[in-house]
Order: sequence, then structure tokens, then C-alpha cells
Amino acid sequence: MYFKYDEDYWYYYPNAVNERFVLGQEENDFELDGYHIRKISDLTKAQIKEDLCERINVWNGLVQEIHDPQVDITSWQSIFQSPVLLNKLIIIQDEYNGEFYLGLIRKACKRYVQIDSYDADGVLSEEPVRISYSSITHVAWDTRYTQNWQKYLESHCIMSSR
Repeated sequence: MYFKYDEDYWYYYPNAVNERFVLGQEENDFELDGYHIRKISDLTKAQIKEDLCERINVWNGLVQEIHDPQVDITSWQSIFQSPVLLNKLIIIQDEYNGEFYLGLIRKACKRYVQIDSYDADGVLSEEPVRISYSSITHVAWDTRYTQNWQKYLESHCIMSSR
């Protein structure tokens, strides 16, 4: 999949698609790397990958690891209210403006989401960060990046489940 804000492509196994969003599991070098949601309005091109890499993914059992996380992708609000995302460190990006947030969802409102955000040093923001849905281009969770951050923050008593 190619998106307006990035000249590179992304390999996804789609889990759910509607007129607004695509939810998929990213494949990178024969490994799945979490769940990702991107906007259909930012999609410029999608094509099916049919090469040896895809056959290797089937051969080594990677495609059997593909599972729909059962997230309602009707709207950003329904996405952020999903029980699947409760107490999970997530990434929220605005790739047009270079914004990157890593945090826990505090509240999903009609036009924005509030998250408890961590900076690059693992310091929690004093106040929840309010992110307008109109600025979001990408949401991800259960990636190697978020899982490693979450394990570290929890093991060092910096983060605990609410």
C-alpha cells in the first residue's frame, strides 16, 4: 500500500477495510509487526504482492499468525474505545506534520482522543495530550516497538495498568 505522505510502500495483510479505514498486520522481512490503521483517503495505490516472499510467508507459517483483532473501524472514536486497546501502549501519528505520540488511551471523545503520552525518555506527560481525529494518519499497537516500550516501562514501575 502506498500513502500520500510517504514515498515508500507498506506491506499489510488486511484484517478489515471500510470506506474510511484499513486495518492490517504489517509484514516486514518475514515477520508480522503489529496492527496498523490508516485512512483510505490517504491511500494512493494498493496492489497484491505475488512474489517469492509471499510464498515464503505461506511456507513458514506466517500467514497462519494473521488474526483479526476485532476492532470496530467505523470511526476513530469507535477505534479508540475498543477493549482491545485498553491498557496497551499505542502509537498515533500525523505523518503530514511529523507528529508522533506513544501512550495509553485515556478518553475517546467525538472529535479527539486524549492519551497519557510518554516522551523519548519514558517521562509521562503531566496532562493528557489531546489529538484531533482530523490530524491522525496512522495508529499502531502490538508492534515490536510498542511491546518493548511497554515491557520496559512496566518492569521499571514507570507504567502500570489502569
